[in-house]
Amino acid sequence: MFDILFPGSALDRGFEGLEEMLEIIESTGEEFRPKRMSLTRRKLKYSRQKLRERLHEATSGKSTSIHLLCDRFSLTYYAVDFFEGHENVRSSVSLSVYPFSVFSEPGKGEERARHLVNLARAFASRFPVTYGFAHSGTDALMDRDDEQKREFVPKSIERVHWLNLYGPRLVEQIGRQRMLSTPAFLLEELPGGAVLWLTRPTPADFASEEARLAQARALVHLRPDLKLEDTLATLRHRSLAFVPVEPHFDPDIADLLTLTLQRSGLHKKHWDIERLNQYRPPPPSEWLSAHQAPPPDVPHVSEAIRLYEHQYAEQLAALLHTEVPSVMDGSPESLPEIDYFLWWRGWGPQLPEAERELLITSLGAYLGMVLVHKAGGRWVPRRHLEEAAVIVGDRAWLPFLRARHHVQSRQAALDFSLTQLYRQARHLSAGASRSL
Repeated sequence: MFDILFPGSALDRGFEGLEEMLEIIESTGEEFRPKRMSLTRRKLKYSRQKLRERLHEATSGKSTSIHLLCDRFSLTYYAVDFFEGHENVRSSVSLSVYPFSVFSEPGKGEERARHLVNLARAFASRFPVTYGFAHSGTDALMDRDDEQKREFVPKSIERVHWLNLYGPRLVEQIGRQRMLSTPAFLLEELPGGAVLWLTRPTPADFASEEARLAQARALVHLRPDLKLEDTLATLRHRSLAFVPVEPHFDPDIADLLTLTLQRSGLHKKHWDIERLNQYRPPPPSEWLSAHQAPPPDVPHVSEAIRLYEHQYAEQLAALLHTEVPSVMDGSPESLPEIDYFLWWRGWGPQLPEAERELLITSLGAYLGMVLVHKAGGRWVPRRHLEEAAVIVGDRAWLPFLRARHHVQSRQAALDFSLTQLYRQARHLSAGASRSL
């Protein structure tokens, strides 16, 4: 992530002011040269003339937002924004580069890093600047709270990055002499009073011990109230987020837990995997010995089973078929996807009572249907649904009771997953068959 903020707006001079910015962007090398542009949702081939003609499409009220897309890498683009209402900041240019590994590619990484330095230097030499930086976007945001994320310019120096660009106001706040004596790989004064400095030659090793030590030393120099040991410990802890952790999940729900990681940002994934490696759901309690299960007490057993499978279970398919297409298959493979979807959405505790009861009925019937058709089970219908059972081997499983437990809370979708109960039923049934 590269981001630079300006106190003024180039659009005050019309398109000519924007064109000066575009000249800088286009001069950063072929790999980062924009090829397409997005002013609304539609993407167009990029040219200055076309942008001039359609610039009005990017304006809403007093704000203008332009995205310029670079095709060399998968998700690399510039965002050029002009706005009002923020002290000392009326415009910004950011460059998001993905994948970040392009900066560690042999023979190319250092050249690409130089492009970012030249970009910062060119903007600061031709426009008044307030603040700028370039760094791993994930690491840059990792230890910032919501209020800090909304700040355009830091109120105080809380962190340093690979590339740091301080406008004259921030330099004077720190003290120019102190600023110019910052321990850095590169430090230079720019026209207009800004200072540009780097902690390392490239951003590629931002989480290494050497980079963290360089960041800590620079930050402690700028903030004498901080201690090097504490600052370095905080940075080292952040580096753990980028250390791969091998998943060792509970085998009954490993695929379900893997799905939940889709909602973990990179900054959380390391710790989420460590936490889930320790997680073991409680053993299913929704069962009876088969010989203890009460017999059917409904007038027509076949009609009750048809109601479970052709009305209740199909209600779940109607409800989830768009978000969970596998629900249409009635397969065991659909169970972790259903569990994950309901965990993610957290529907259970949020629904009004009538809708929650409908969901419980649908989930229980669907789970029971899968136990019958894929695990060799047999329905034992009951008037009270939570007593209705599916006999698999020597146990009578209670799918409607399991469904009620499942929707108690978001965490309950994992603690009382449909997936675990189904697999326990299969495993125990298979084990009993082998022992006979």
